[in-house]
Amino acid sequence: MNLKPEDIFDLLLQDGEIIDPDQGLHCKGSLAIKNGRIAGLGQDLPGEAAKVIPLQGKIITPGLIDLHCHPSLGFYGRGIPPDEVGLNAGVTLLGDGGTSGAANFHAFRKLVVEPAKTEILCFLNVAQAGLISMPEISSLRDMDVDRGKEVVEANRDRIRGIKIRAIQSLAEGVGIKGVAMAKKLANDLKMPLMIHIGDPRERMEKDWMDDFSRQAVSLLEKGDILSHYLTWEPGGLILKDGTIYPELEKARQRGVVLDSCHGLWHFSFTIARHALTQGFKPDVISTDMSIPNILVTQSLPVVMSKFLNLGLSLEEVIATTTINPARVLKEEERRGSLRLGRPANITILEITKGDFLFGDGKGRGSLRGNLLLEPRMVFQAGEMKPAYSRYHIPPLFQ
Repeated sequence: MNLKPEDIFDLLLQDGEIIDPDQGLHCKGSLAIKNGRIAGLGQDLPGEAAKVIPLQGKIITPGLIDLHCHPSLGFYGRGIPPDEVGLNAGVTLLGDGGTSGAANFHAFRKLVVEPAKTEILCFLNVAQAGLISMPEISSLRDMDVDRGKEVVEANRDRIRGIKIRAIQSLAEGVGIKGVAMAKKLANDLKMPLMIHIGDPRERMEKDWMDDFSRQAVSLLEKGDILSHYLTWEPGGLILKDGTIYPELEKARQRGVVLDSCHGLWHFSFTIARHALTQGFKPDVISTDMSIPNILVTQSLPVVMSKFLNLGLSLEEVIATTTINPARVLKEEERRGSLRLGRPANITILEITKGDFLFGDGKGRGSLRGNLLLEPRMVFQAGEMKPAYSRYHIPPLFQ
């Protein structure tokens, strides 16, 4: 048979388990790549391929997306190397969670974002200097909304939202006005607002930070992102006894995006169990990866594995790390799906079975599970790279 060049694929990922929540696909099949794009998907693909990779027992998914992390080594003292949390871990797109602000975004873009092999999109911190000096907002002098608007307009190809941390220094220094200013900026720019809740200290009885978070979350609208909704800290909306503040339910009803956003201080197995039991599943699973939490968080696939062992289905876990964050970032026409013609950004996973121990960091909890999602390879625009979860037994009580 004489095949025409257009009938020959560059690469065929053969006989894997295809899971694409965007298209509602969960089936056995193959995926073809040509010229860096998805050229075929299904069980019986016509034509041949220059290279075939057999994937029996492996999972073919859209390229994983970590919506909230800090891939900023060399710019931010707690930043992690972008490609360590990105392609090396099977993740094809990173969302920087407000490392930089209007005063230093240009430097962040030139020094970190553009040189990284893993693509990075950003949330601009409403604090002028981002997280370079923390706490980042103690007074109105730390915010420059007008300059923030100028920076976003000049960098819309990279900036996809506004970020603010609703922590104690903001509450004491500026109050709820600071959150309202950030929300207005996001609205003016027609972008989502990402808000951090939870203050890294011990919770007091009837903690006043809870009231501040409840006010702040009440300002969020459809498409805005609530980071760390599973935190046990002061300002968290779910208490250790299982009480859930009504503001969380109202936010979910309005279409606010619930992001688990792990980190070191901001995730608790106890809180997660309460949330899942009462139907508050994450819309997005992310790592909040930075140097202080790498020993516990490890990688996006490890965090996904925690939720898999907590009872989420494989399809749900993959949706929260592919099409859901793609929609938040307004990237759903390019990413988060295996639709024909899309750039071939693909992650290959394998479910490994064993006895695995997971930690939640300062939440001081542990979880034993029998499932670990292990990335085996990742494709960026059709180019293959090896990938690893870096799973290890974590230090349980950081």
